[in-house]
Amino acid sequence: MERTINQIKKDLQEIATQHRQINSFFFGDFVDAINDSDAVDYTLMTATLQPGSMGENSVTVVLNIVVCDKYNEGDNRNIDEVHSDCLQICRDIYITLKQYKYEEYLSITGDVSTTPFINRGADMSAGWAIDITLEVYDDENWCAIPYDSFDFGNS
Repeated sequence: MERTINQIKKDLQEIATQHRQINSFFFGDFVDAINDSDAVDYTLMTATLQPGSMGENSVTVVLNIVVCDKYNEGDNRNIDEVHSDCLQICRDIYITLKQYKYEEYLSITGDVSTTPFINRGADMSAGWAIDITLEVYDDENWCAIPYDSFDFGNS
């Protein structure tokens, strides 16, 4: 696999850093990010790995990406605004991942599911979660596997 999970994480970090509306990025579970609320500068983007698969020429990486912002409790118009903005940011992430820069090593497969949420935890936040499936190309280069003197039986 030419691109690793760490490289995908770096690409997502770059997207979050360069997007004008995203102020924090966390690679891991959304709950872990918001439990450390002192470190969160909203608008927050998280990316959590989900079960994937491996095929002959690719590895499927499924990500749950959450984009959320704080809202004022009891202000439904504010929640609507947060939902509107966060859905647009999710769309921006989707469109960005379809650009040529990423086409060289991955493609988005299938539709991206979207789920709105309201979180009434320590931080009152609302936003959207998207599940995005990335097919990461792999040329099955067995020479790149780090073995010492392993006989693959391919002679």
